[in-house]
Amino acid sequence: MQTLPDHVRWHAVDDEQPLLTWVADRAAVAPDPSARHLVPVVDVGRLADGRLAVDVLRPAGTVLSAALDTLGTPTTGVAVTLTVPMLELAVTERSGAVQIGSAGLDDVLVDDAGAVVLCDRPPGSDGVRRSDQSGARVLVLAARLVWERTDARAPDRPAVDGALAEALDGDTTAMRAALAVVRAAAAPRPIRWERPSGDLLVGLPERTSMPPGSAGSLGTALRGVVEHGLPIGGGRRLPLRRALVGVVVAAGLTAAVVFAIG
Repeated sequence: MQTLPDHVRWHAVDDEQPLLTWVADRAAVAPDPSARHLVPVVDVGRLADGRLAVDVLRPAGTVLSAALDTLGTPTTGVAVTLTVPMLELAVTERSGAVQIGSAGLDDVLVDDAGAVVLCDRPPGSDGVRRSDQSGARVLVLAARLVWERTDARAPDRPAVDGALAEALDGDTTAMRAALAVVRAAAAPRPIRWERPSGDLLVGLPERTSMPPGSAGSLGTALRGVVEHGLPIGGGRRLPLRRALVGVVVAAGLTAAVVFAIG
């Protein structure tokens, strides 16, 4: 495996047939909406030493567990939005319609639009890890992780939890049943990323009281004059604008007298 600026390059090892099959399946499902949740192949070729190389687009996103930490407790509708694509892909893989490589939970991302993307590792490539599991199983594990974050008191939780447990190592029928249960749990809802409150105030010092006669007290007094006018006794105040006009007039008269005397 080789990481490039905007994509990942997988190199074939030993028999390149599994990697070729993975590429062919990825190209076949490209027009399908479900391909939105798989990393796309952008280039296929051979290296100078003759090895098969496949470049896939590296998505910008957040690992699912970190995304769930940001979301907090997802509603049932948000859980449906996140997990239906996962289970649809798992059904596609279990039915033999497309080959999905191996992966770990850290390979399930949520992009900026709130869509799930599986960054699977193609079979027969140099990027497969010993800790990886089949793509379909990881997708079910990811779906279960999402639902475990929802409210445990939700009426649909027992049915969803049971269906996902059956689908984890079950056949295509169990996978389709889990997908049906999740779809029936609620209408999908958009994922809204919440910005931290007060983020524009981070780092600003808090206002503190200052003793009389300090710069803070002077500032407060000046602000009171600007807002309410000059105190003239008896609880009355002269608007600052009027006071300034009076000062200007007085200054003009004084200047006139000086010139006249001179």
